[in-house]
Amino acid sequence: MAKIVFNDDKHIRNRLSQRKRYKDRANCIECGNPICKGATRCQECNMKRRRKGELMPASRYKRGEEHPSWKGGRTMASGYVLIFMPNHHRADHRGYVREHIWVWEQARGQDIPVGWVVHHLNGVRNDNRPINLVAFPTQKHAWVLAAKAKRIQELEALLIQQGHLI
Repeated sequence: MAKIVFNDDKHIRNRLSQRKRYKDRANCIECGNPICKGATRCQECNMKRRRKGELMPASRYKRGEEHPSWKGGRTMASGYVLIFMPNHHRADHRGYVREHIWVWEQARGQDIPVGWVVHHLNGVRNDNRPINLVAFPTQKHAWVLAAKAKRIQELEALLIQQGHLI
């Protein structure tokens, strides 16, 4: 006969860890259940308030120029300059387009073909002068990056050989 194992020990350990998590913490101001530090209400009470319409849903938050922390539609992410253009065909889910893409399209008077990327020739991500931008198909861009990395390794080896780089 097969032995039946209940997960009672696991259940008891989970309950103990929950008690430790809420030890010396506050209680919900509406129902009195223990809550995490810094909160005023438990999740259940917050959901009740949301259903009643007391909390503003995320879709109602102000965007763009109406947002209180609007900075003119320019921001930085991973070294790239982003500009707010929600109607652009290359805009992300927040409505931002990388500035180098927009500059390349304006300088050439055409959209970037599907499957192409814009590359900064000098490697500086926020240097968006038209003369510094070139577009490649994705595969060719990967090849260019690999050739560039190989050349950098060759130059580093040469500098180490000459004693200029340690």
